[in-house]
Amino acid sequence: MKNQIFSRLISNQLFPNLTWLRFVGFEFWMVGFTPFFIGYVVGAGKLFDFNLLYGFVIIACLTSSTFVLNHISDLDLDRKNPRKEFSLLVRGHLSVKKAWFLFFFLQLSCLLLSLKFSNDFLYCIIGLTIISFIYNVEPFRFKTKPGLDLVSNGLSLGFLIPLSAWSINQPLVDFPRLYFFAIFCYLMALYCPTMAVDVDFDLKSGISTFATTFGSIFTMRLSWIFTILGASTLIFCGFFEIWPWNYNLLLWTGWLLLLEIVVHYVYLPINSQPSYDVVAKGSIILATVEAIATFFFLLIFLDMLPTG
Repeated sequence: MKNQIFSRLISNQLFPNLTWLRFVGFEFWMVGFTPFFIGYVVGAGKLFDFNLLYGFVIIACLTSSTFVLNHISDLDLDRKNPRKEFSLLVRGHLSVKKAWFLFFFLQLSCLLLSLKFSNDFLYCIIGLTIISFIYNVEPFRFKTKPGLDLVSNGLSLGFLIPLSAWSINQPLVDFPRLYFFAIFCYLMALYCPTMAVDVDFDLKSGISTFATTFGSIFTMRLSWIFTILGASTLIFCGFFEIWPWNYNLLLWTGWLLLLEIVVHYVYLPINSQPSYDVVAKGSIILATVEAIATFFFLLIFLDMLPTG
């Protein structure tokens, strides 16, 4: 865990700017970009345009503000956690007061940029902001309340982010509920292992999470169940032609959905507590397979790929 190549790289004085990027969660921007991209393409019926890029900027600001707030709220714990040695607050390179200024700047930028789109979009972004606040800050601090930590991440990543992208071009009430439920399941499947890997540290620090309460093995099994639920939902939508899925999409990409379940079982083991390296490698492999499946789905959905 202490020997991560990326951590060594960013701690090198030759790359000081990368420390700032990691402090604002740069490597996790894609976690928000992916559901936003899917929600946008399905709603707009196009693979790319300026509004999508503009939306990415908003999600980047929102994600960054959330990470800064997380660093502020977890400062005492981060000082004891070797994996947080990159934090500018832990290193003393940034004061708490300046970190708050950075948080409010990013948050205000996110809200002002959101005014370009509809009120529905703004409501989604405000909802994401509220979840970020109650997830990190006392007296709410849902991240330390088993179950609520899971729900908070599911609502933000798996629901409100793709819903906000959908709302740019479509009414909120028309969003494809089962399809968004599948997105929710897939993102939760990737989130659960991140809780399981920190069980030992959280227990030593007296932190309560879903994983410390129910155990790392149960959390890993729940992760696999979420992948099964996500794949099963899409197969169901394809078989019964529930928009945006149809039988043609199922014929061409259904095998990838089944492959996702197998890949998850192999690379994110469900019968033991995983190490950081296992979770990192397994999550990347699973996310790559899911990205390929999603890419094929979107190309066929947009009639950009001939299917005979």
